[in-house]
Amino acid sequence: MSEILPSAFIQAPYVVFLLDPTGEILAGNATAAALFNLTPDELRGRQFATLLDPFSIAKAQVMIEQTLRAGGVQHWELNHRRPGAAPLLLGYTTWPIRNQQGTVVAVVALGLDLGPSITLAAQLAETNQRLEAALKQLERAHAELKAAQAQLVQSEKMRSLGQLVAGVAHEINTPLGYVANNLAFLAERLPALRHNPGDESGWRDVNDAIAESQTGIERIAGIVRALRAFARPDERDRVAADINEGLAGTVRMVRAVSGPRIVIREEYGAVPPLLCHPGELNQVFLNLLMNAVHACNDAGTVTVKTASDESSITVTIIDTGPGMDAEVLARLGEPFFTMWPDGSGTGLGLAISRGIVERHGGQLIFDSSPGVGMTVTVRLPLTG
Repeated sequence: MSEILPSAFIQAPYVVFLLDPTGEILAGNATAAALFNLTPDELRGRQFATLLDPFSIAKAQVMIEQTLRAGGVQHWELNHRRPGAAPLLLGYTTWPIRNQQGTVVAVVALGLDLGPSITLAAQLAETNQRLEAALKQLERAHAELKAAQAQLVQSEKMRSLGQLVAGVAHEINTPLGYVANNLAFLAERLPALRHNPGDESGWRDVNDAIAESQTGIERIAGIVRALRAFARPDERDRVAADINEGLAGTVRMVRAVSGPRIVIREEYGAVPPLLCHPGELNQVFLNLLMNAVHACNDAGTVTVKTASDESSITVTIIDTGPGMDAEVLARLGEPFFTMWPDGSGTGLGLAISRGIVERHGGQLIFDSSPGVGMTVTVRLPLTG
């Protein structure tokens, strides 16, 4: 039966088991075997239940039964016990393998390690606790705000990351889902193509599935790169950075949480590299973009533009929200003044953003009136 498991699964960096309907392991790839300090040959013939935590054995049986009855499961969490190592939580996607008569002869179980997700959730919970403590301290020490500026900038960055987590997780899960679906499709199609290698239509479908999976992986990689670029601390000295690249990465993260009825348009002009702290400027762009999306409520358009002349680079962010009157406009950038609903904003984002822009020798300009939306201009000198 192990010949049913194609080389793409055997070499995959994910856990792959081939089980018979009783739960006996017919085959397992090298990744699965390594987790339990076994070889693929040593896995073969074992009951899948012997690799599980006692509390997961019954759940695994239900997983197999549901796969036989309904055609598969997704994100089925099972705890594995390992000799001399910590327990391992895997999320399984399964599907049946049928012979030419349509009889189910095996079940494929593709497992993804959920440990990093749990670790990230714990880290976020810890970060949120730290933020709450930091904000209480800032309320007591408002007079010392300037002295605590560096700590405050990083705290606001972490809070912004916390706001993005759910949307970014969805953006990662979506391409991950169709990669898993394509793997299931390949598992069904490749055995048939072995018997009929001249099926050109079948091979085209396989190539399309592989190309779509590659696109999904590239999409995930792009999201991760954007998060890393935003979270990475700046160097002490300024470095030459591409403003368009930083904006594009920030837009990618904001788009993940902006909702389907909000359109973000990107109109980047040719701009030269800017000597700056790119992480700080990305934080400014994130604050301004999140405010623009919030102003649009559930529907609207946010336009991001860049341009340059001989002396400066200009970033313009325009939203189609309700706008604001001169009295409110004059208070933008005041510490602790916020237009967000109670509890969802600290009132520090624009104050921090103005400080960052001014430390770069630039200007942060707001232009609005009721009924015409908001235009925010960030002007950064090329020689700061």
